[in-house]
Amino acid sequence: MGSVKEINCIYIPTTNTEKTAHWYINNLGLELTAPITENQAQLRIPSGTSIFLIKTSRPTTLNYLEISGTVQSALTLEVNDFHILYLRMKDNGANVSDIEDNGSCGLNFYAYDPDGNKLDIWSGWPSQ
Repeated sequence: MGSVKEINCIYIPTTNTEKTAHWYINNLGLELTAPITENQAQLRIPSGTSIFLIKTSRPTTLNYLEISGTVQSALTLEVNDFHILYLRMKDNGANVSDIEDNGSCGLNFYAYDPDGNKLDIWSGWPSQ
């Protein structure tokens, strides 16, 4: 019987493909896999998943409001060297929240790309 194997591509809206692509490259270490065009940029996470930045005619994000009114992120990215990445993003002037300690769920912070897409940046599961 067929079943889902993995997530292959993620599509994120942007109003400026070049500016936003460089934000993802400089802040999150993603790899550019094709030349940036006016309409899209294709990036790759080391695990193989592609992120496409797709130009929109007006600002929009992947964010949504949960029932209590909190803005939610549609994407959680597990990262290596969590604290180093956090400091690099702050040094780069990225819009990031404070680090949250979620106990048995690990550490996370939120980052906002140039278009305001909220990204959950996660340390991974803590060692037992």
